[in-house]
Amino acid sequence: MKRYSLSADIGGTFTDIVLYDREKEDYNSAKVPTIKENLSKGVLDGIATMIDDFSEVEFFVHGTTAGLNAFLERKGADIALIVTKGFRDVNEIGRANRSEIYNIQYRQPEPLVKRRNIFELDERVLYDGTVHKEVSEDEVNKLIDEIEDAGYESVSIALLHSYKNPENELKVLDVLKKRNNKFSISLSHNIVREWREYERTSTTLINAYIAPIVENYLNQFEEQLEEKGTENDLFIMQSNGGVMTSEVAKDKPIQTLLSGPVGGTMGGVTLGEQTSNDNLICVDMGGTSFDVSMIINGEPDVTSEVNIEKFPILSPMVNMHTIGAGGGSIAWIEGGGLRVGPHSAGAVPGPVCYGKGGIEPTVTDANVVLGRIDPADFLGGNMKLDFEGAYKAIEELGKQLGLGVYETAEGICEIANAKMADAIRTLTISKGIDPRDFTLVAFGGAGPMHAMFIAENLGINKIIVPASAGTFSAWGMLQTDIRHDDVRTYVSLLRASDEATMKNLFNQMILNSESVLKSQNIDPNNIKHNKQYDLRYVGQEYTVTVDENPESKNFYDDLEKDFHDMHLNIYGHNNPEGAVEIVNLRVVSYGLLDKNPHRKLEENPEKISNFEKTNQVFWNNKQVDTKIYNLEKLAVNEELEGPIIIETETSTIVVPHNFVAKLDDTKNLLIEKER
Repeated sequence: MKRYSLSADIGGTFTDIVLYDREKEDYNSAKVPTIKENLSKGVLDGIATMIDDFSEVEFFVHGTTAGLNAFLERKGADIALIVTKGFRDVNEIGRANRSEIYNIQYRQPEPLVKRRNIFELDERVLYDGTVHKEVSEDEVNKLIDEIEDAGYESVSIALLHSYKNPENELKVLDVLKKRNNKFSISLSHNIVREWREYERTSTTLINAYIAPIVENYLNQFEEQLEEKGTENDLFIMQSNGGVMTSEVAKDKPIQTLLSGPVGGTMGGVTLGEQTSNDNLICVDMGGTSFDVSMIINGEPDVTSEVNIEKFPILSPMVNMHTIGAGGGSIAWIEGGGLRVGPHSAGAVPGPVCYGKGGIEPTVTDANVVLGRIDPADFLGGNMKLDFEGAYKAIEELGKQLGLGVYETAEGICEIANAKMADAIRTLTISKGIDPRDFTLVAFGGAGPMHAMFIAENLGINKIIVPASAGTFSAWGMLQTDIRHDDVRTYVSLLRASDEATMKNLFNQMILNSESVLKSQNIDPNNIKHNKQYDLRYVGQEYTVTVDENPESKNFYDDLEKDFHDMHLNIYGHNNPEGAVEIVNLRVVSYGLLDKNPHRKLEENPEKISNFEKTNQVFWNNKQVDTKIYNLEKLAVNEELEGPIIIETETSTIVVPHNFVAKLDDTKNLLIEKER
């Protein structure tokens, strides 16, 4: 194998690079400013600070925000949608409901495709997959003439019941290929193979909307990597927690929507194994956003349906809640009260203390003023901060509130902490989960600075700050496997289901998954499959996904019991006497990749950590002489009582009063609240 494994995660403010060096058997990381005008340049510049020879890269995985940014900023492609005759308004009508019924300011999102850009095709597949009316090649050619004349970049095809039988969609594809056009083409049965017409159409539309942007970005990035000398495939982080080659990503760009943040979740899985913690709340606080995800019983919390910007997406994704709360979140006044975020100063101009022209105070500025960030030693001394600029900006804000500088700075941090605690409650308490039963894992450039305060808000007593916390999402990308998900709709009472039919559908999915994994150079011996069932009580609308136990002796009894137990855990009630129904069958397939070993630290018998310096830091509006440590110089297993601050090259860890920190032998910082 070649010398290096690499990962890159593009954030709103910084781009994170993690390098594993096989010769030294060690990880290194770097943070460089994100270049919004040229995202790939920021990645390549970051890599160039760590290695000279790109040809020595064996494995490179990238978390890209190209698709998500295009979607959120409404800068996607001009798209046409082809639907079955009579169903032109399926996307506009949606579910014909208002999800926020008591919100008088609720507005439906602007559709991604105008009605005039939706074309009807006179064809029909029945609910059972029978082709009632075949596609006419002449009619398809006329549609393509219209689409070509209008100059669309991308075509989305979502025909009725194609999840059951894709024959007519494939015929449309054949005609499109014969015309040798340059459209990006998205077929609904290829993107999502399950029922729910509106959700399937919405998912396919989003795929088509971002496809040309993601494809262009990846093509350009691959060309730049080849010019630098890389020879192996580029891998892309998926929203479901696995990775895929860039060629697969170009075909299904919708799987890249949460590409960056999910790396942190998968890093959490490995971290849980290292520290013997099965239940984790992972929080990633960067410069722009605060992302929350969960590890339950050692597995990432993955959902098969999500809503992003009020658009439904039928695609397996790590269940993640994001709010606009990061180090760059701007503090402002509304109605005489202090507000923080969601607007961010981003990378440019950035917080006032960056000295790049920012004039509005941010969370990072507040931490600088409070002494929690050392202006002379930020990012390992690689970036000097403007203390005076941050002080003046917060002083001006405080005057408008009638508060002192330090009161204002602490108020900014407390409001940000409260918002982030509320974001965690959305994934926990609102779903009947007690966050006190979990360990909080804090990462991102700003996460370890606020983690202990957030934990106090929630009553959480255990916190882990992982090694290289500031670049943990990028590190997590190197701990993953290739993943492919497939699904087939099969509706039946569980007890009346046809095992032969289910076996046939599972075999179809397994063969398809193996084909996809083998195309990504996975040895058949390194492929494993997990069968799943979407189950519900008869009369319900939504389902619970239950894994099949391959060692089960009583298939129906065990599957039904697992469903009842999961329903109770999720919703707080179940009905063991109720009839259970199957809706979908799923296969999650993994192509297992080699993992890099984690070198352990030797324990110092004396267990003495020498602090670097003492700084004046404000705690609860009181200035206190506070010891500042360097993570690299901490003794393994020595207990350090707060208040202290621990600095690393990529993040700052703030440990307040009543917390005790201890470094373990894999360089993770284990922090507990004193009882």
